[in-house]
Amino acid sequence: MIVHEIEQKYNVTKKTLIYYENEGLLKPGRDHNNYRHYSYDDITRLKYILLLRSMDISINEIKQILNEELSVADVLKDKKELIKQQHLKLEDIDKKINEFIKRRKVKVSLSQDQDDKDTTDYLFFNQEVIKYHDVMIPYQDIQYFKLSMSSAIGHARGLISVFMNYYVDLDIVIALHTYSFQIMNNEQVVSMMEIIKEKNIKIEDPLNLMNIYLEKRDLVVLNNYINRNFRKWAKQYHLDNPRENYLINKHCD
Repeated sequence: MIVHEIEQKYNVTKKTLIYYENEGLLKPGRDHNNYRHYSYDDITRLKYILLLRSMDISINEIKQILNEELSVADVLKDKKELIKQQHLKLEDIDKKINEFIKRRKVKVSLSQDQDDKDTTDYLFFNQEVIKYHDVMIPYQDIQYFKLSMSSAIGHARGLISVFMNYYVDLDIVIALHTYSFQIMNNEQVVSMMEIIKEKNIKIEDPLNLMNIYLEKRDLVVLNNYINRNFRKWAKQYHLDNPRENYLINKHCD
């Protein structure tokens, strides 16, 4: 077989074949035009090399295997243990990443004078800082805000019908960190929008939520407006739309 035929049949590039040749893994013959020609034994050897590479066995290890200096079983046993350790490490990293970036569900408040029995998680806005638990975020440290929206299905107690809860997704981006919050709608969200606008800090707001909240203001009017438009926003900006999934599943049932 010639190079072009091998490229097509075994999904391997000419560059890779030449690399294997330069590493001494393959030694194709040459025809009278000096073109490489791969014999049956060459093809068998190539398929074996490709199999080993698919298991992430290095070129140096393959050389030792082909020279019978190393057994495939030993290499794979070591590889399996390494993969196990890497998997545990990746799981730990994934856990830390998820903890770091998770969006905290909060209510906005302009006052820190909350009832001691209130277990709600609050994000406090005032004219100097934004406060979340012990974290203080001065406005001068904020590079920009990102505004978006998400929704969740609510079930009316005792009723078959469902309704949508809408949340403002707020990212507060500083130099070395992004604080992400999912803000439940209440009367203070409009006040939050006013403060953000007043601070004249850059805002990424593809849904134009700032203007929508400041123009509509009333929560009932806002929810009605969002309810009419969220499906369109979800499609345009790839937002999670559980209502759409719920309706599809109900239809399939």
